[in-house]
Amino acid sequence: MSELGSTSNLTPGPAYRQQNSRWISGLLKWAYFGLFLLICGFYFFPKESGVQTGFYLTLLPATIFLLAWRRDYRFLASWQFAAFCSLPLVLALSAFWASADTADVFRSADYYWKLVLYLALFYCAIFFLLEHYGDSILHQLLLAAIVIGLLSGIASLIVYVSDGGLQRLHRIGGISLEGNIDKTGMLFGFHALFCCYGLSQKPALWRWASGAGLLTSCLYIVLSQTKIPILMAAFSILLVVFSSRSRRLKTIILIAMGALPMAYLALFDDLPFLHRGSAYSIRLHLWQKVYEEFLQSPLIGQGLVHKKFIELDIMLPHPHNYLLDIARFSGLLGVAACAWQGLAVLWSIKSKEKILSWIPGLYAAWFLFGVLAMLAYSQQPLVKPNYIWFFYWIPLAILLARNSLENQDLKPYKTFLESNPQNSNRSGTESH
Repeated sequence: MSELGSTSNLTPGPAYRQQNSRWISGLLKWAYFGLFLLICGFYFFPKESGVQTGFYLTLLPATIFLLAWRRDYRFLASWQFAAFCSLPLVLALSAFWASADTADVFRSADYYWKLVLYLALFYCAIFFLLEHYGDSILHQLLLAAIVIGLLSGIASLIVYVSDGGLQRLHRIGGISLEGNIDKTGMLFGFHALFCCYGLSQKPALWRWASGAGLLTSCLYIVLSQTKIPILMAAFSILLVVFSSRSRRLKTIILIAMGALPMAYLALFDDLPFLHRGSAYSIRLHLWQKVYEEFLQSPLIGQGLVHKKFIELDIMLPHPHNYLLDIARFSGLLGVAACAWQGLAVLWSIKSKEKILSWIPGLYAAWFLFGVLAMLAYSQQPLVKPNYIWFFYWIPLAILLARNSLENQDLKPYKTFLESNPQNSNRSGTESH
């Protein structure tokens, strides 16, 4: 794969009042820190409330002040911003026709409009940071996530072993997100993807750290016994094989990939996607029940409520499928908005060059695997900053804001490779 995609724009003038002041520079640095804290925080905050507090104290206020000092608001009229906000707007609107009588937990409509505002401001933050730093911030985000994820994975494995995990072989839950098995399993699935990028970097230290991170993530994923992360680990291994120029590394990785199912079989007496097969039948039953709810009001749905439990043998808070949850609350209107977002992502990577570039190609893989996870584990996505933001909103905002900057004449936009050619592990635009 080539190092980074290429973007360039022309500048019509300063984007902010007092463009070169310490105030604007400080706000951008504060937002920069807030974005790193938001993404990396999922790997080390014990609870999602830590991620939310970080967002409220850093990224949110910095973005509000940057908006207040901004001169150029044309990006708010872009189709990318409209696509990003379409689903939150439809879900929030549907709360107006929701009935409190059918809800297990009801929130007034203004609660959802606050969440729409959070997401809109988050998109603005991503746009401002990409506008100012270019692709270099996307490069640095991946490297930071590799390091923090590696440390989190090592700490999680140490805790697992100290709790007798190797004797009982219970599913690992990790040190973050309250030890939720599926959520943390997905986090390390994404971490495996990030490590593929680190393995392409020229400094040997990054390759060693990323190799250790990939190994740690794969071990964590096997112990979590979570199916989609296993698929992500296999994809990551294949990505390294196809993008690496080292025959020795390819051979080692292919041997390891062949050994992975055998190791899983030895540990759990079953193959990865056959193990705990009851999860398939439970989900199918659950999805059928939610689909029947959707058919009661297919066009506009029953209206969004905070919690509407689904009764099977046990009470479940959501259908473990974000698309079905959107459909039951906002009908085909919400599904159409969701489809628009998916098509917008595909449009943002429509060329072969973009798909085969680490940036934006890896961020597109992040989004697509996030969608896959949301189809198996998640609820509707209009929520406070939580794991859904990591799976869905963060990569979506990055891809759409980056595409908006590519297509608008807002300011010079250099990729990390253009600014730092010495970092490349390859010459030109070589692809696998």
